[in-house]
Amino acid sequence: MLKYAFLLLLLVSQPLEGADTLIRSGCSKDYLGVKWFIYEDADGNRYSTKDVRSWECGFNRYLNLSMEKDAGDRFDPAVVDVDYKDMLGRDEPWGMVHHSTTIGKAVRVDKDTVHIFGDGRIGDGIFTLGRQEIQFRIEREPVCEVDSRIDCEGHRQNSSQDLIYYGEDDDRIVTWELGILVYASHRDYGEDVPVAILEELDKEHPQWDKWEKRVEAYNKVYAWSGVHIQYKLTKLYSAHWHSLYDIGRMTTGKPFDVALGYGTSYPDTCGVAKVKTYFSSDKPPYSMSRCTIYTDLHEIGHSVGLAHGPENQAWQQTGYLFPEFGHGWNDICNSKDDLMSYGNEGVFHSNSKLYCDEIFDTWYSAVLAGGREWSDTAHALNRVRYNVSLIHDENKYVDSDARLRPVMSRARRIEIEVID
Repeated sequence: MLKYAFLLLLLVSQPLEGADTLIRSGCSKDYLGVKWFIYEDADGNRYSTKDVRSWECGFNRYLNLSMEKDAGDRFDPAVVDVDYKDMLGRDEPWGMVHHSTTIGKAVRVDKDTVHIFGDGRIGDGIFTLGRQEIQFRIEREPVCEVDSRIDCEGHRQNSSQDLIYYGEDDDRIVTWELGILVYASHRDYGEDVPVAILEELDKEHPQWDKWEKRVEAYNKVYAWSGVHIQYKLTKLYSAHWHSLYDIGRMTTGKPFDVALGYGTSYPDTCGVAKVKTYFSSDKPPYSMSRCTIYTDLHEIGHSVGLAHGPENQAWQQTGYLFPEFGHGWNDICNSKDDLMSYGNEGVFHSNSKLYCDEIFDTWYSAVLAGGREWSDTAHALNRVRYNVSLIHDENKYVDSDARLRPVMSRARRIEIEVID
């Protein structure tokens, strides 16, 4: 063994056979930052190379941070411009490996921009990139204040919660993290199957692809209806339940914003939902469905405050949260109905800002697809989208030293079960 060790040491100590020899090197007189090298190979041939980024020969880089937008919140970020160039004014590549923030979360969005989103804390912060730092501020999100059940738009609101609001023309897409519970039947799991989440189905499970396609269909309906919400399949479970309340119990505190149980419902129904008009952390709105994608969206709509409508075929009801417009309607675009109604073609959400031909690309020109005085479920969903998305706030700052304290709520919650 010592013989072989000595031989190895001898080999690595000698110059590699055929290695080229450096004859001389130096800094360019004409080009700052360039170092040249002259080598000679084993046959006596000479050649030159250069290093155009030689610190020894004066190469340097300059980083400058500036605030394009000084303040931000959890949805509308503070914006940092990053100017990183070499001594000749050429753009230099950079990354986020050596960055930090004292508050919020920083995200690089393109070659020279960083967005800083809030994490639930309010105040001034410092963003550091490399050895440079700059100050920004995280503020509370603007809200539509409610006074005597009338909101800032002048509409009645059956909740005292001031909903996050960026104005009538705000069209920012907000993500709702979706948790799906697939019903585990007695036929498949036996008579003794417990009321519980039985297993989590990961992305490798065949059910995941099926549900991702179904969620894509939800998003298409919302997109053509002008609903500024995009669902993201976050969790998929196999679960067994006896009632809607079992779903609520099993999903409280889970890492998603909205819960849907799929595969069964109450007798003679396609779905059922628990109506919420006040949205709290870690308490996802929940419902269950066993029919089409429109049933799924119908029940989710109920769970966030939408109703059937005052002229519905059955179970007439104005919007639980927004009684003037937060409900379905029949025959809006010819035979096309709002999907919260019981119409035969409930395939979209009414929208007072769109014409029927913008949604269906048909001859329904100059016909509005909704109205704030009778039905605008798209607007009702858009009004709650920010608060629902914060039910599970994945960017929320958690202080490891914090102690849990009881929270007193003064708001009145309206809880209604809707059976369809």
